Amino acid sequence: MNKFLHTLLFFIFIFFITKNAFSEYIPNIIGTWKGINKSYSEEKGYRTWEKKITITEQNERIFKGNFTYADGEKNFLGTIRSNNRNFYWVSPESKGYIHGEILNINKIEVCYTEAYRGAAVGCSILKRLKD
Repeated sequence: MNKFLHTLLFFIFIFFITKNAFSEYIPNIIGTWKGINKSYSEEKGYRTWEKKITITEQNERIFKGNFTYADGEKNFLGTIRSNNRNFYWVSPESKGYIHGEILNINKIEVCYTEAYRGAAVGCSILKRLKD
């Protein structure tokens, strides 16, 4: 019985250590990401263009960076959700929102939505560039 109790306690201990180790994992999304964006707005119609974003800083789930697009460059700040898969970002210079998903360590999907006047939507699959 003593051996059984020790074995049981050992597995319970391993379970809690492993559970805590994996629950603390937060994906690192720092880097430059590039891909093709397809968008639509009443004002500009259907458009396809190259999108490049750079995530320059990350502190746990919070990150910031900038992106370039057909009309220039904007800064943004964002957060990764606790599921370690979905994220959001906003730009102080824009009215819309980005909803994103981490598809794998080197691929993300980002979708832009903006309502009201100037309404627009668009999505792109971005791949992390090698340094």
